[in-house]
Amino acid sequence: MASVVTLGLAKIEVGELESDGGMGTSLAPLGYTYKETAQMAQEDGTTTDHEVEELDTPLESSTQPGKLSFNFSIADPDLDTLAKIFGGTVTGTKWNMPDASPELELSVRITPRKGLMFEIPRAKVVAKFNGSFSKTTLFLVEVSCTVLQPLKSGTSRVTVTRL
Repeated sequence: MASVVTLGLAKIEVGELESDGGMGTSLAPLGYTYKETAQMAQEDGTTTDHEVEELDTPLESSTQPGKLSFNFSIADPDLDTLAKIFGGTVTGTKWNMPDASPELELSVRITPRKGLMFEIPRAKVVAKFNGSFSKTTLFLVEVSCTVLQPLKSGTSRVTVTRL
């Protein structure tokens, strides 16, 4: 099989989970992704060795995979984007921030310019402001997506498709 190089970013899309808990089908970008902020990372897993007195090596060893997350910053958030990721309401030209942050779960699709596309049926999405008001930096909204077990039976946590 030919090697695959995954390079660049074409778009990051998010949307509501399907009613059956599967991958959302109505996804849309939140805005432009600030350069070099899109990162996918997996924490180290945890290994538990089960030892017994009679043996010098573990009788059994089990590993739990580490948390998988995807982070990026939105370079051009508008009022509708703020409402989608922080909650609250948009009235005319104003966004009203809610008193409490929503527990937000969305489907996420990461499409590179070439290579492998990643689909996450269910991710916990948390946003925070990272604003700077200067001539040399943009006002950013940081978004963190933690991969969760899908609610739909038989659905993978992450599906990877070759473009």
